[in-house]
Amino acid sequence: MSALVVPEDMTEDDAARRVRILLALAGCMAEKGYRATTISDIARAGRVSKTVVYAHFRDKEHCLLELYTHASDKVLAAVRDAQGAAAAAGLPWRERLRSAVQAYVELLAANPAVAWAALVEVQAAGRPALTLRRRVIDRYVELLCDVAADLAGRHPDQVRPVDRALVLAAVGGLNELMLARVERGEVTALADDTDVATEVLVRLLGRRC
Repeated sequence: MSALVVPEDMTEDDAARRVRILLALAGCMAEKGYRATTISDIARAGRVSKTVVYAHFRDKEHCLLELYTHASDKVLAAVRDAQGAAAAAGLPWRERLRSAVQAYVELLAANPAVAWAALVEVQAAGRPALTLRRRVIDRYVELLCDVAADLAGRHPDQVRPVDRALVLAAVGGLNELMLARVERGEVTALADDTDVATEVLVRLLGRRC
């Protein structure tokens, strides 16, 4: 998750500084929390001046919103890519679901500070952050709805159609599963929850005998 997206028209040096600032915020929040983190903390951790931080971001909230947006974009893209590869390989539907979970947990585990920011600190950052979080959750739901519809079309005898409310409930449950692991400081062990998370999705979509 460290390969954050930057504007195309930005110079290489500015792009590098912008990424450092975003990752510095993530590191500061993991250490002391969003509310206690200051622009001075971010500048010091990112090895830039406060002036440079403000040249890229209006304030701390703007910085967090961009960090969360980029991290979420990267996770969603990885899950889509994993699904595309699994479908192209002709994997069984249960394995396709597992590939989605693996793509998700691997990216979270790759950068614990960003995972902490995305799962924990965004909830303490005020209404704009909560509004953005809701949009991101909706994007996860839409992605899973698309996967579910595709699997139901390919495997109608094994996979049942599900409505959006059920998918939202499953996404919320999976988020809490990952959040609990992150809150315990066990981000690098997120892969241990792969089987449980996959089973949640299998039971959601699988037809009852």
